[in-house]
Amino acid sequence: MTPEDRAWEVVRRAYLERSPRPRARPGNRLLPTAAALAVVAAVALAALSPPGRAVFERVGRAVGVEPAATELFSLPGGGRLLAVAHGGVWLVEADGAKRRLAYDDAEWSPHGLYVVATRGDELVAADPHGRVHWTLARPRPRWPRWEGTYVDTRIAYLSAGDLRVVAGDGTGDHLLAAHVLPVPPAWDPARLHTVAYAVAGAVVLRTADGRLVWRRRVRVVPHALEWSSDGRRLAVVGARRIEILDGAGRTLGVVAPPGAAGLDAAFRPGTHILAVAGRLGGQSEVRVGGRLVFAGPGVFGGIAWSPGGGWLLVTWPTANQWLFLHGARVHAVGNIAHQFAQTDARTPAQIDGRWSQ
Repeated sequence: MTPEDRAWEVVRRAYLERSPRPRARPGNRLLPTAAALAVVAAVALAALSPPGRAVFERVGRAVGVEPAATELFSLPGGGRLLAVAHGGVWLVEADGAKRRLAYDDAEWSPHGLYVVATRGDELVAADPHGRVHWTLARPRPRWPRWEGTYVDTRIAYLSAGDLRVVAGDGTGDHLLAAHVLPVPPAWDPARLHTVAYAVAGAVVLRTADGRLVWRRRVRVVPHALEWSSDGRRLAVVGARRIEILDGAGRTLGVVAPPGAAGLDAAFRPGTHILAVAGRLGGQSEVRVGGRLVFAGPGVFGGIAWSPGGGWLLVTWPTANQWLFLHGARVHAVGNIAHQFAQTDARTPAQIDGRWSQ
């Protein structure tokens, strides 16, 4: 038995004692062409080290890592974080200081100097201290995403089923595409003012002034689009499979963990290594570059890399915890619902983090 197999058995015994062993389905695998992605680069975190195994074994019958910090005293990896929950947004500083922002959703500007947020039928640009710079009235704005340089930026957002774009100073708002799928738009890091979005059966890349770059049919119904930081890979994330495109829209391969559902994915900054979280029966797993790094009962929420790519944040609503993974270290923070004012114990604490420098 290889070290990887032994680590896998430890994880399964500790976490998945009450869950049926999933069976691999023929044909449901990482397609051969995906080898070109370099996502199979091994990033072994806690599963292969004695400290990691000890952490796993402490989970056992209780849902969650023990011991866990009672408060988010600081952010491993530094930077700042927007904690976005149902009913509110909180700004978390590197030292753990938290401040509630009066918005429904929020995202960072390209250099972390501002946030773009939604509130009812209003799009808002503000600084992290809450000072509003401009507002724009639009019906049901959702998923604003901001990109650009220090002096030339654009914001893409959905409004009443359409994709719209506005300049970072609040001027020039215009329709870019009508009747798009309810998927957050994703700006291409390699091409200024060029955004990817999803329509029925396809992903489209278009410039902010309307020029079509490419349109490619995909075999998944996406709920997220995730670029690598160099713009050479685009992960089209569906519930059970992830289709990987290159910068020209060509399919490189499909990541389809056997039996998995509820997938989320994020490229590690500066690499083509893909972190993938998903449910597998009654438990959830996180794999980085194809290697298991963490598993636990119930449901994981979102995943996010720290700005430097050293830490991976995994939200765990079932356990009411956030996990920060780095090498063989697993730093758990509990009591998340209370910290971010989600006091209804009947509702899992689905609170996702969005990191910025």
